[in-house]
Amino acid sequence: MRRLAPLIAVVAIGLAYPAVVLVSDGVPDFPDRDECARPATADGDIDAVFGYFDSEREAAVLRDRALEVGFIGTEMSWNGCGRVRVAVGGIPTLEVGHELAEEARGVGLVVTLEQAAAGT
Repeated sequence: MRRLAPLIAVVAIGLAYPAVVLVSDGVPDFPDRDECARPATADGDIDAVFGYFDSEREAAVLRDRALEVGFIGTEMSWNGCGRVRVAVGGIPTLEVGHELAEEARGVGLVVTLEQAAAGT
């Protein structure tokens, strides 16, 4: 029995810990992919987003297309929700953003305007 005591203690702690965490913090809440994008509602640092992708290869195709038709500064980056974002940033106003979106539509691209995340 003395040999089993450490094993029993480890198993008991291993089983008790998740229960204690659930009781104290509740069920974990992970952001939905759609929660990672904040629609632009005010002038300021706005991003024109061409799309989100699950792989860099897919994103690169759209980034290259946007650059090819003149959207200079279009970049790819991983966001906090595990997706690759294709966007051009630094748009100062919603009016300029809407003009950019209209230009994109004219060459077959779809743009959504999002408030830039802090630190991007």
